[in-house]
Amino acid sequence: MAKRIGVVGSVFVLSLLQAAVVSAQTPPEVAPPPPAAATMPPPMISAAPPPRENSINGSPLGLLSLNYALNYERLLDGMHGLLVEGVFSLSSNSTSKSSLYGGGVGYRWHWSGQQQSGFLGLMAGYSVGSGTSTVTSGGTTSTFDLTIKAPWVVANIGKRWAWDSGFNVTFRIGAGWAGYKVSSNSTDPNVQMGVDALQDLLELIPIALDGELSVGYIF
Repeated sequence: MAKRIGVVGSVFVLSLLQAAVVSAQTPPEVAPPPPAAATMPPPMISAAPPPRENSINGSPLGLLSLNYALNYERLLDGMHGLLVEGVFSLSSNSTSKSSLYGGGVGYRWHWSGQQQSGFLGLMAGYSVGSGTSTVTSGGTTSTFDLTIKAPWVVANIGKRWAWDSGFNVTFRIGAGWAGYKVSSNSTDPNVQMGVDALQDLLELIPIALDGELSVGYIF
């Protein structure tokens, strides 16, 4: 009986030992790796449109009155405008006709830092006006010419309204100084007296007026 119990005990011990060996040889279960986080594509950043630095403006009312004005402005850093302008006009009636041409260069400070802004400006230029007139006095008809030349400097203030399409409306007003020189090639004493009187008046009041009401395109 004791021998049988010993055999049974030996078998039991061997079973435990075999189970321990099998358990030791069996690798532990490894947990699966966590799912990879979904990667988001980088946000699309659209490039800002280039600034519109150029503008060309003209006077629409001048087309009706033969008084043409055209200017070009280059805007630097959104605030500093460099301006070039030219003017030309014609007028006539039954006794006289005249013409005016000239040009100027200037600077504008756009205080809002963009095309749509109020601005302060300073301009300098030169203009030449000439005309002829026919006068009848004492039954005698005579024709004489008159020329007025003037360098000028003006300060102005204005405003530009601009739309996304590029269309703009610009208004300015200003005043300054002009050095008028009046002349005529007529030898008539009465004409020369008139020239001298006009010269004296313009020297007494050497005022130059400046203005703009124009439409144009910004690009």
